Amino acid sequence: MDIKGWRYYNHAAIPTTPPHEEPDTAPVRDGRIWKLDGAPLLARWTTDFDCGHETGWWYVIKDTPFDLLSLKAKRRYEINKGVKSYETRVVDPCDYKEALYEVQIAAFSAYPEKYRPTVERESFLDSVAGWTQYTIIGAFQRETGELSGYALLQRVGDKYVDFSVLKTKPEHEKAGVNAALVAGVLQHFDAFLADGGILCDGARSINHETAFQDYLEKYFCFRKAYCRLHIDYKPKIRWLIGLLYPFRKLFIKLDGIGIIHQMNAILKMEEIHRKEASFK
Repeated sequence: MDIKGWRYYNHAAIPTTPPHEEPDTAPVRDGRIWKLDGAPLLARWTTDFDCGHETGWWYVIKDTPFDLLSLKAKRRYEINKGVKSYETRVVDPCDYKEALYEVQIAAFSAYPEKYRPTVERESFLDSVAGWTQYTIIGAFQRETGELSGYALLQRVGDKYVDFSVLKTKPEHEKAGVNAALVAGVLQHFDAFLADGGILCDGARSINHETAFQDYLEKYFCFRKAYCRLHIDYKPKIRWLIGLLYPFRKLFIKLDGIGIIHQMNAILKMEEIHRKEASFK
């Protein structure tokens, strides 16, 4: 069944509301959430967005216009190098289906093999026509015109933009394609940020270690907006989490096994949730 304000994602029910708006948790309290299409095993949500003190959970956001001159000279150089090599602009994805697919495949080739997604060409090309909810910004090599990277950004309401995807060809990274692309995104949303908008790169990563959010903070003055993490489980799963939780440090030693890696992510979130609950 559909439940207003919630969606299924990767075995979990998560809110469709942006993190600065608190979700309606009535479906969790009354148990309807477990009937959500997809049959979630857990529900996860946050409250107290940007609470002003450190917690175990956060979103990485940009809520002020980007000021290149505020950076150290070395970081300004790296960004300017990328901007000189790549032009960024908003594109119609239907005009660049094949090029977008090539970027996607190249980007995934750099993932560790155990985390590398597979992409079926025809399915990807067909899906591009459905990207109508996104603003798509492409990075083009100035000398050749080659599409070397792209970003997908989704506006949710008047004051929130989700920085959903950034993919680039690994061979262009040394020339600064990532820097050019992020700079292009911030330039496009400059007025939005000046008017109090929030550009969000997402929540703390548990499943996969990533340096990209650190990069956004260091080079583009994104920041952590701390909040409180909540998590609840389907009744038949709740007892299992309680049983496994005391052994979570032992399971970390077996993290290379797929199902244990997923379980460790859940147990880590449970640990964060319990710590936050103890301070309530």
